[in-house]
Formats: sequence, C-alpha cells, structure tokens
Amino acid sequence: MANWSSVLNAVREHKPDSILHTGSMLSIPSEMDPWSSYRMNCNGMFHVLEAARLFGVEKVAFTSSIGSVMCPEVTDVMTDFTLQRPRSIYGVTKLFGELLGRYWNWRFGLDFRALRYPSIIGPGVRTMGVVQCLPWALEYAVRREPYDLWLSEDTAFGIMYVKDAARAIVALHDARKENIKTMCYNIAGITPAPTAGEWVKAIKKHIPEAKLGFRPASVIVEELKQVASRIDDSKARKEWGWEVQYPIDKLIPDFIEEYEKAREAYDATPIPKPPW
Repeated sequence: MANWSSVLNAVREHKPDSILHTGSMLSIPSEMDPWSSYRMNCNGMFHVLEAARLFGVEKVAFTSSIGSVMCPEVTDVMTDFTLQRPRSIYGVTKLFGELLGRYWNWRFGLDFRALRYPSIIGPGVRTMGVVQCLPWALEYAVRREPYDLWLSEDTAFGIMYVKDAARAIVALHDARKENIKTMCYNIAGITPAPTAGEWVKAIKKHIPEAKLGFRPASVIVEELKQVASRIDDSKARKEWGWEVQYPIDKLIPDFIEEYEKAREAYDATPIPKPPW
C-alpha cells in the first residue's frame, strides 16, 4: 500500500469496480514504529483513493477502527458522531483514512464507506495487539498450557469474531448506495463487551481444566481506560442491517473448532512475548 506504483499498477491492470481496503499496520507495531505506520496507513490510503479516482473505481470500503475514537474525553457511549481525538498513531492514521475518504466522496463523488471495528479475534494470529491476549488465552487453553493475560480481570474491551468481521465489511460493501447515510459506521461485537475475567470464565465453561491467570500490564490497562464503555452501532443496524451472529457462547466453540482444523500449523508458530 505504501508503494504508489504498485497500487496504481494493480488497479490499472485489474480494473476493479470496487476496492475493499483492509490493509494496515496494526496498533502495537504502529506504536513501535510510527514512521512506517504513517507510510503504510496514511500514504497507503491516499494511494488507494487516488487510484480509484484515476481509473474509475466506483466504490471503496475501508476498515477503520474504534482506535480512531480512543481518547480521554470519551468514557461513556461511543456513537458514530462522537469526538475523534486519538493519541495513538494507529488511531490517528485510521481517522486520517476516514477523513480523506469523506473528502474524496465530497470532492470527486467516490462512493466511500467505512467501518470502525472493535478488536477482531480469531485463531492463529501472531501480530501483537492491545487485547490479543484474549484469543491467545483461548489458544493456550486448547493446548492445555498455562497462560497469564496482561489485562486486569475487570478490564472490558469490545471484541468481534473474525467471521463476523468478514461478514460486516462485505455487508457494508454490498449495501445499496442510497442507504449509506452515515458513511463511517461503528460496529459493536459482543454486547456488552466482556471483561477479561468474564472471558476467562467463558473459556472455562468449554475447557474446565484451562489454567489461565492475570498479570496486568499497567501501560495497557491505563490505555484501555480511554475506551468508551459502550459502542452504539444503531446506525449500521438501521441503514444496512448489521447484526452479530457470534455472541460469546457461539464464538468460543467455533474458535476451538477452527483452531483444531489447523492445529499442527498453529502449534508450530510461536506466540510472541509482549514488549512490556
């Protein structure tokens, strides 16, 4: 995405009617290297939008994040129109993408639409994220190995199963243009957002022998205090029919089933240690 020529050539060669822009550098890697994050997320967004304009692409659907809203001023309910003043470079780049897309819509008539995802979880991920210890706890439980989460038991954070996340961006992309009135949408995953303690209890309902504990990292726990306690996704539900299909009691057994399908590969890939 950061290479303008590569994006330009890909769009020119394949002549897509629409683009689902899902590529980005994630939160923890972005904080460790904000310069690369800027090049990938900001320059990459510009390249996608400009290639769409130059080669007549009708629609761009963008995966943004609630990280674009995480700031000390927002502590209650996050709506689609809540103040966005992120202080993480990841949040800044996602907000930049939303605003640039809105501008290309207004200035050039591009059909732009975006989702603000909560944290997406699924088996086999090896990229560090602020709450990636939640799915890794489930992976360790499946392996019957002990694991300590870096969150406090009462830390709550919005999470969504990867299958719901995939359904969401496709549903937004496929929605009729006249229904897209808000343009940049919140979507909530499991509601209400579970605490880390509730997540562990849910895992133990399916794997009673799981040996899971807590070793909170203050830098992460404090950062997550900036997250609103509830995500309002009523606009997505009303305008294009969004709904979650994987609540926590359905998510966990499906996660376990998907893990087992590729267990040899997942078990052979080390889970990284946190940098704090």
